Amino acid sequence: MKSRYIPITIIVAAFCMAAAAGYVLFPGEAQDVPARVVMENAGGRVLFTHKAHAEEYGFECTDCHHDDLERDTFLSCGSCHPKAFDETFRAEHPKAFPDKEACLRCHDEAPEGPLAEEDRPSTEDIPLRLDAFHGQCMSCHEENGGPTEDDSCYECHAR
Repeated sequence: MKSRYIPITIIVAAFCMAAAAGYVLFPGEAQDVPARVVMENAGGRVLFTHKAHAEEYGFECTDCHHDDLERDTFLSCGSCHPKAFDETFRAEHPKAFPDKEACLRCHDEAPEGPLAEEDRPSTEDIPLRLDAFHGQCMSCHEENGGPTEDDSCYECHAR
């Protein structure tokens, strides 16, 4: 190696070690509320400013999350509101809950394994994820003065 590259190599190595040490020794603070949530959908990706809705607009977690279980964290929306009630949902659904108590929100008894079609709860009254989000957002916007006009879709949806 040419001698002129040695100082550059040492400087780059020092920066890399300092960056790695900083990452290990000073991890970022865990956020109580995620700053943003990206929701993929056919109408255009929505970048939901979670932190602004919670901190600037003053909404409580339970204003949007209707998870009435006694815990410090909320279940993923997709736990109950999937993209589709398909085989993927049926396979992953039981893994989404921390305990059998959560099952009783929709099931009469906690399932012990895969359910026969006739033993599954009716999905007619459970909105799919897209419908749940859109209904939740639009009803809140109507009640609290957020954008709701026909031409205001792109205030939330990316083009």
